[in-house]
Amino acid sequence: SVRPLQAMNAPSEIRVMARTLDEMAEAITQRDRELNASLAEKDALMREIHHRVKNNLQIISSLLSMQQRALTDAPAKAALGDTRQRISALALIYRTLYQSEDIRHADARDFLNELVGQLIAGEAVRGHVVVSSVDADSLYVDPDKLAPLALWLVEAVNNAQKHAFAGRGGALKVRFRVYGETSILEVEDDGPGGSAAAEAGVGQTLMGAFAKQLRGETEFVEAPGGGSIARMTFATPEALSPADPADKA
Repeated sequence: SVRPLQAMNAPSEIRVMARTLDEMAEAITQRDRELNASLAEKDALMREIHHRVKNNLQIISSLLSMQQRALTDAPAKAALGDTRQRISALALIYRTLYQSEDIRHADARDFLNELVGQLIAGEAVRGHVVVSSVDADSLYVDPDKLAPLALWLVEAVNNAQKHAFAGRGGALKVRFRVYGETSILEVEDDGPGGSAAAEAGVGQTLMGAFAKQLRGETEFVEAPGGGSIARMTFATPEALSPADPADKA
């Protein structure tokens, strides 16, 4: 806090020291401004990159949608529809990141709510009503961990739509719980039971692969009230603290 003017009547050694300290303070302040400006520029650049990646993924999804409408083969149309949903889930990750306060992390709870709504809305045009609910803990994770989590959920929901809700609609429940070092993501339907594991196709193969990326495993069990549950138990990703205090109660 010693300024040169305050030390003008002091001995020469003190005046020199005061000037030196003043110059150091000005240099530090200037460097601090430059660093903050650089960080702001990098933050804006990363948001722009996330935005462009999201736009490019949406363009790919739109092109697949156009191709899907032109097809007459039902299995081919279904396969393109599944691929389009996977791409849309990845696009949602980047949209969530560039809209969040911290572009490096996203809250899994908010993301899962948006993704489930997007998946259900995408199938609403078929005319069968599916009522969904999401009960999730808050956990801030990076996009590398959010991607396999999202893609696993896409496959689980698609599986329920194809087998449990086909021709009838129903209720879908998504639960995400964090138990210390272990987390569990569940997708429950109220279908006829056994539908979740009805076919060991590409979807289930992908679910197993996505679970392994999170150091976890997938299982299919019967729901207590009827229907089926697809469950992924995996190692809790390294989170950005603090998470929602209410989840620690």
